[in-house]
Amino acid sequence: MGFGHRNCVVLGCPNSGQRLGKWAAKTCEHHGCKNGASMCDCQPPFKLFPFPTEKKNPERRLQWAKNISRNSLNGALWMPNKDSRVCNLHFVDGEPTAENPDPTLQLGHSKKTRASKRPPPTPRDNSLAVRSRKRAKLDTSSDEIPVPVLDHSADNLACDDVELQDPEPSTSVNDCVDIDRASVIHDHCYVYGWYEINENSNFCMNTCCLKSRQDKDKKIVELSEKIQELSEKVKLLEVQIVAKQDKGLKHSDLRNDQTVNLLTGIPSKPAFHKLFDSVKGSIKKVRYWSGPKKTSRKGRNFRKSPKKFGPNRALSQKDEFLLTLMKLRLGSTNADLAQRFGISRSTVSTIFNTWVKILANELKCLIYNPSMEVVKKTLPKKFKKPGYCKVRHIIDCTEIFIETPSNPVIRASTWSDYKHHNTAKILVSITPNGAFNFISEAWGGRTSDVHLTRESEFYNILEPYDAVMADRGFTIAEDLLLHRADLFIPPGKRGQEQFTKADVQKTKTVANLRIFVEQAIRRLKTFRIIKNELPISLIGNLDNIIIVCAALCNLYKPLCK
Repeated sequence: MGFGHRNCVVLGCPNSGQRLGKWAAKTCEHHGCKNGASMCDCQPPFKLFPFPTEKKNPERRLQWAKNISRNSLNGALWMPNKDSRVCNLHFVDGEPTAENPDPTLQLGHSKKTRASKRPPPTPRDNSLAVRSRKRAKLDTSSDEIPVPVLDHSADNLACDDVELQDPEPSTSVNDCVDIDRASVIHDHCYVYGWYEINENSNFCMNTCCLKSRQDKDKKIVELSEKIQELSEKVKLLEVQIVAKQDKGLKHSDLRNDQTVNLLTGIPSKPAFHKLFDSVKGSIKKVRYWSGPKKTSRKGRNFRKSPKKFGPNRALSQKDEFLLTLMKLRLGSTNADLAQRFGISRSTVSTIFNTWVKILANELKCLIYNPSMEVVKKTLPKKFKKPGYCKVRHIIDCTEIFIETPSNPVIRASTWSDYKHHNTAKILVSITPNGAFNFISEAWGGRTSDVHLTRESEFYNILEPYDAVMADRGFTIAEDLLLHRADLFIPPGKRGQEQFTKADVQKTKTVANLRIFVEQAIRRLKTFRIIKNELPISLIGNLDNIIIVCAALCNLYKPLCK
């Protein structure tokens, strides 16, 4: 039985989880087993009750904290943590009940402030000036005052220990017969500080007193400077603690649908939370990406140890989900995201490379090919023309700029003469209402559209009597005939001087219907990570990035109704 660090937070209360652990480790005298075992009915010496939670009962939790009344570091009201406990000794009924839910007994302090019993100071009859005049009179008559007998056996002799002998009666002494010589010496030392006693005099030395006062003033100045320096350090630590508690962007900062759409690309705030709920089940036992150079190790058997091992993550799972979507949507650098979330750049890279694979695996189901019946029910009005009502796929290729590779072979295979840049080319297919139903793998920009279409798995999703609409460059009519599908492309010139009226009308109709694939690609590239130049370090995750972006685009409203 483990009790951890759950201790009673009341000042002066010795009850703690460690004491319960020691009690549980002992053997019961009556039952002969360990205390607290199932066979033992003996009650523990005390019980520890947790504070009410912030979500269920924040008012009761605040009342408990006020009753405990502990002082925090910055002087604010002390608040408990998850391990804070209060034992049963501080409750009227021995536990929180409906009648007495709060701890009120033996809280280590008194709520009523008692009046001070210290007596008032005794007023002084003689002021400093009067005592000075009396000392002057003693100085003038010092010749007639006998020298007191000093005991030199003691190493440190104080003026209070000196006892003056009764002087012989004289006229000089009679003038100040009411003066208590011992009090004069004591008052002198009290006013001027430390003193020394000369063998020939029972009065303190003025030079010594002056030097002592100077040393005191110097020490006071030094301590004042030290106090000021420590006060500045305390203020700095308080600012750092507050900054550490409030640092970084949180998912709770997404206050409305406009902010969610701007930062993540998800249409609304409820969709953001529902999407996270659908993927969070795959994160419990995931191994975070640790770099391509590190060898993979055999993981722990989770059947025997279901808890996730390793250090605690710097961000919560929902914050990591937000970070990944922000990198996809905004195309931010790792340094920018590290500054926003208050973590390191390496942690940003680890989170993104791990989450983008998880999201691609979980969200690829959103990119699906609906049946012909579903397509006909959602067919826009523009496609309900004779000959085009069977269109199920509108295809086109798009290119994504990438950084120039250092390998000359890869650099040549990714060079695009059309874009005059190193690119990666993908084939996309949409339904007539604008939803993505197919995304191919990324190829080098040098690959032709026809070759990419043939080598991809696009032909595998075709069904008999389907109609495919494409640009003039997709000369794949013979390939589609093998799958018993039709192809709609604008007619080519092929040596003719001028189009016929039928060709012009067909070109106009196909162009007006094929424009939706261009709009879908433009919607896909609102995710700036693929709109701008893609870093060479993310080439390995390009397929996963495109899948996630296309899946999120399918959450939007249809392009054509």
